[in-house]
Amino acid sequence: MVLAKTAARIAAEYDRRLVPEGLQPFGEALRTRLARASRVVLDVTGHATLLESNPVLRRSIDVRNPYVDPINLVQIELLRRLRERPDPRVRAALLVTINGVAAGMRNTG
Repeated sequence: MVLAKTAARIAAEYDRRLVPEGLQPFGEALRTRLARASRVVLDVTGHATLLESNPVLRRSIDVRNPYVDPINLVQIELLRRLRERPDPRVRAALLVTINGVAAGMRNTG
């Protein structure tokens, strides 16, 4: 389930917009490991897709991603702005995005 909830392209966007260039290979390495872990799970289970044996959960994730992904993109911009200049209103908006992503992913951490 956790692998199915990941969005490597969203993580790459956080890296591209927020991570210093010299540290970006770390994120790339993590995304490579994520892809490898997903392939291994698929090989072990014999499935073509993650959560193939749980179509309800797979559908739930697929339906909510179009709503959560834009919140992630807003969060990236808010983090960028906070780094440039601390602002309580931007911080409050960031907290809303954190809660929105957690609620959308149905995770609190």
